Amino acid sequence: MSHVHEIANIQVDLAAGVPRDAADYARGKVAAIAKYAPADIAYAKVRLSTDGPRLLVAHASLDVNGTLVNADASAGTYHEAVDLMHDKLQHQLADMGR
Repeated sequence: MSHVHEIANIQVDLAAGVPRDAADYARGKVAAIAKYAPADIAYAKVRLSTDGPRLLVAHASLDVNGTLVNADASAGTYHEAVDLMHDKLQHQLADMGR
């Protein structure tokens, strides 16, 4: 039976103009990727910002047993940007476990 990994600390930073509910959405999506990690994740830092009037940027940095894993994504909404960032993180963590 395999150990289910977790993220000890998830910090979300929102730039001006990013809706407050974006933080909860990002936190939930990042927490969901812990199961793909080969080890517990000491912390995850997520930053949601805007790039011009129509683009939202999501950036995450995770500490997986001392190895930093980063992902960036841009999209028209925070849901899309966070979802793309989630997919990138998921692939990187799955690759680490192989």
